[in-house]
Amino acid sequence: MSLNANQFETDKAGSADHPPSPQQQHDFTSILANSVHDMKNSVNMLLGALDDISGRCGGSSCPSHELLSQLRYEGKRLNSNLVQMLMLYRVNNSQYTLNIEENDVYGVLEECYLENEGILSLKGITIELACPDGLMGFFDRELVTGIINSVINNAYKYAKDKIRIGATRQNGYLSLFVEENGAGYPDFMLSGDAGAGPGVNFTTGSTGLGLLFTSTIARMHSHHDKTGYITTTNEGIDGGGRFTLHLP
Repeated sequence: MSLNANQFETDKAGSADHPPSPQQQHDFTSILANSVHDMKNSVNMLLGALDDISGRCGGSSCPSHELLSQLRYEGKRLNSNLVQMLMLYRVNNSQYTLNIEENDVYGVLEECYLENEGILSLKGITIELACPDGLMGFFDRELVTGIINSVINNAYKYAKDKIRIGATRQNGYLSLFVEENGAGYPDFMLSGDAGAGPGVNFTTGSTGLGLLFTSTIARMHSHHDKTGYITTTNEGIDGGGRFTLHLP
């Protein structure tokens, strides 16, 4: 089947007069979500292959170890973005239910510490864990771990040589933070409630996906009259950026 030029112009004009129906929009977002899921699986397969290649060529003694580690970092960053897109889709379509359980906060942060220590050390970045023993919190462990790992992954790009993760309890909230000693957040990202910040920034190339994801997950956590939120300040190490997730 083929279309001539006149038919094409007619269809083109008709599409302007008749925007996609709600069903067509739903079909498109479903296809997009499925495509993102497939891409995420492919990225995970590539990350596994990179680990296998690194092991086969001698691990840290491999001549290409630094390059493989950089590729792994980029793969993790891409995977994190895909996971965030999928999660936002599921939340928006009421396909995700929070799994709120009591968690040992130190254990959660230690898991994030161990996950990132190796790749950070290759760039000369040390990571510190500052969390009191016995600190407990009620939250969705998978989502919170994903947020912390994503923020650490972002801090990797901007820290000079130090990243600190930790948690405190204050004003009725459990506050989990990631801070570094880079140049700090740009003005457009600074906010008492970072979830209220702008979205796409064409000057910096920021899509705002990370802030949208973290603020959405934070707001899903609520208790009585308190609702979770996030903040971004330049009160980190030596004036660097500090991201804080506040959970009631």
